[in-house]
Amino acid sequence: MSADGGFIDLRLNRQERQSSDGFWPSFTDIMTVILMIFMIAMVVLLLRNMELVKQLRATMEAERAAMELARTTGEEKESLALKLIASENELSMLRIRLMQMKEESNAQIATIGNQSDEIATLMADIERLTLRRDQLTAENFTLGESLKRARAELESTEQSLASLEQSLASLKQQHAERLEELQGAQLELTKARNTIDSLQSGREVLESQLAGMRDRITEQSSELQTAKAASRLSDRELASLRLEYSDLKVKYDELVRPARSPEGRFVVDIRYGKSNGAFTIEYQTALEPGYKLISREELEQRLGRLKQQHSNGLYVKVIFPEQSGLSFNEAWTFTSDLHNRYDYYYQNSGSTPSLPKSPQQP
Repeated sequence: MSADGGFIDLRLNRQERQSSDGFWPSFTDIMTVILMIFMIAMVVLLLRNMELVKQLRATMEAERAAMELARTTGEEKESLALKLIASENELSMLRIRLMQMKEESNAQIATIGNQSDEIATLMADIERLTLRRDQLTAENFTLGESLKRARAELESTEQSLASLEQSLASLKQQHAERLEELQGAQLELTKARNTIDSLQSGREVLESQLAGMRDRITEQSSELQTAKAASRLSDRELASLRLEYSDLKVKYDELVRPARSPEGRFVVDIRYGKSNGAFTIEYQTALEPGYKLISREELEQRLGRLKQQHSNGLYVKVIFPEQSGLSFNEAWTFTSDLHNRYDYYYQNSGSTPSLPKSPQQP
């Protein structure tokens, strides 16, 4: 017996049969599932296809409706276009008619204006003719009055003519008398001409005398110019003598006055030189011992303050080192400028410092 309580299987190939019996049911189940899936898919596809067919039919129906609507709309559009064209033509005709009416209206207005102008012109002509008639009437009256006055004047003129004839006779008599007087005047004119000739001869004599006097005046003028030139030369010599006197007086004052001395003065030492083309200024005083390098502007400011502080004056001592690098003109210009502006000696005398013998002299 077998372990499960049955009988022992004595058949040949019993294991193979058992394995084949287990395979086929599984295969059947799998195929059944596949078939069911296929059928479900077919059903789904059929349903989807039916829906698509319905949608396609609806779309085709909508397309036919749209085409019908488009055709209907196109026909309506064509009819509207025809109506629009007709309306535009009618509007154009109306505009042309309106323009024609405006032109006719303008022409009528112009005609009315011309007629109004003509009426105004005619009225003005009527007024002018009326005024002319009145003027002619007044002129006719005036001419009548003038004619009366002219007749009266003619009568008076005839009377005047008679009196003029009488006056003419008297004038002829006076003319004869004037002729006699004219002959006497001609005789007197001849005498006057003779007198004029004698006067002209005397005039020539006077002119010759006047020419001589002019020559003498010219000579006197030249002598006067010579005297003026001599006077100017004398003035120049006098000015030169005065200048020499002034120079001598200055030199005399310099000889008489005491020599320049630092006694009682505030001494300022200044060293001036030139290095690498640049001027150098060093400065010291009794209150500030030790040379300090300063600029020209600062030097002048300090000297100006010291000059105001010390009433006795400053003694400005300019020193040039051995190798100062300065030219004589540069050293002399610097020294004379400082002495003239700040040194007591040249401030009081008003003179300029004399030229030093060498650039090394303070």
